Amino acid sequence: MNDPQSADSAGVATIQAVDAVGKIETHGVEYIPEADRHSSPRNIFYILIGANLTFGLIVLGWLPFSFGLGWWASFWSIVVGDAVGALLFAPMALLGPRTGTNGPVSSGAFFGVVGRLIGSALAIFIAIGFYALTVWTGGQIAVYGAHRLFGLPSGNLELGIAYAIIAVIAITAAIYGHANMLFVQKFLIPTVGLLMIVGFFVFGGKFNADYAGGHYLLGGFWATWALAVTISAAATFGYGPFVNDWARYISREKYSDKSIFLWTVGGGFVGLTFPLVFGAYTAVAIANPAVSYVSGLVKISPIGYLVPLIILGLIGSLGQSTVCIYSNGLDFSSIVPALKRVPATIFLSAIGVLFIFLGTLVWNVENTVSGFVSLFGVLAAPWISIILTGHFLRRGWYNADDLQVFNRRERGGIYWFTGGLNIRACFAWVLASTVGLLFLDSSLYVGPWSALANGIDLSWLSATFIGALVYLAATLLFPEGPSVSGRQDDAASAPSAAAGASPMGLAPDGSGREL
Repeated sequence: MNDPQSADSAGVATIQAVDAVGKIETHGVEYIPEADRHSSPRNIFYILIGANLTFGLIVLGWLPFSFGLGWWASFWSIVVGDAVGALLFAPMALLGPRTGTNGPVSSGAFFGVVGRLIGSALAIFIAIGFYALTVWTGGQIAVYGAHRLFGLPSGNLELGIAYAIIAVIAITAAIYGHANMLFVQKFLIPTVGLLMIVGFFVFGGKFNADYAGGHYLLGGFWATWALAVTISAAATFGYGPFVNDWARYISREKYSDKSIFLWTVGGGFVGLTFPLVFGAYTAVAIANPAVSYVSGLVKISPIGYLVPLIILGLIGSLGQSTVCIYSNGLDFSSIVPALKRVPATIFLSAIGVLFIFLGTLVWNVENTVSGFVSLFGVLAAPWISIILTGHFLRRGWYNADDLQVFNRRERGGIYWFTGGLNIRACFAWVLASTVGLLFLDSSLYVGPWSALANGIDLSWLSATFIGALVYLAATLLFPEGPSVSGRQDDAASAPSAAAGASPMGLAPDGSGREL
């Protein structure tokens, strides 16, 4: 079998790809050779900042306020949740530079090359949900702002036009690919980011830091606060399935794992904390948890800030939308290998647009946003914890060629396990997700165990630890074999992308440099 470092010479992927601003990216989920890896860890930071300067994330900061929490309780629930979420998902960024592909395909090292479809389905589910939420809130803030400022109509037709504008621009950027997506994020940081900073001053006169909150959603402070922490954490570690869409373009010969980890932690924490805190801050300024956040914000906004709000709604939505659609295209092309990235992106985009229109104009499902975030958090957390546990056990070693078996419509390889499934990881994920759902208390679903801890949300925490522990126990009781860790004689004698890596892949890095 070919290993990641010798992949170029062995022919895993020898075609020089196109990935430049203004040109359509030609790489999909196949292995990206070293010569084509032109990105840096700093770019992960930029993407995590730019993609979250959107009302789709800002509205999540409004949720603690709507749950009955005061300003400081809301603030610390966001900070704590984002910190935990960033630390949990950041190690995921270490996979892409080793495997040369995205997260779901990389997960085949642990779930099996067929079992990694769990990650693909999970990524598509999360991406479509956040894509819809972003377009909904962005279109609403633009239409309602224009209604108040210019007296324009604000009905379903106008909302539909705004959704279409955001969707078309985002889809175009996603089709062009990675470099163009990164360009969008870098453009948004000094533009939309500055407008949001100005917003803190604009709404400062209505903000009251002493606001103590109202009736607690779950009846008690700690249970309600824990729910708010859960939502913030889930929004952050929800990037776990996506981060390797960008990290796969990073060279391990040029950049250390430590730098990748730190830039990802920084981007996850700052990128999510800033918009969520803005949401909580403006929610306190609105001072009425019973009203819709978007309409309430437009109502209290000074006339002079309505144009920036409209810009925030239309332009700010592009970052998150582009990231979601781009990921959808990659993941769907990995599920249906006959489809390349561009047609897969177009197909999933059409489904996403249909969901956007039906969801807001027919079903009104945007009101269940907190339940959606909690649900995907329960499903994503054990998937991430299982992968990181396996990464530790195998000391960061991967065979990039064998990860591509399913994409080449082949069978076999060290990650084939049992019919393409690693029963250990798949069972651990199913069990952990089931237990997490039993503890879940959300607007979409209330589990029978949700009240066992006096209402405190144990859903994603239980899912995280159970997933990791069950997978660890299963691999100890039923070893996966030395080949998956590169420890057999022929693998040990060949260079590998993780040769000499520490258990978490933090030192030394692939280039042999001690950190």
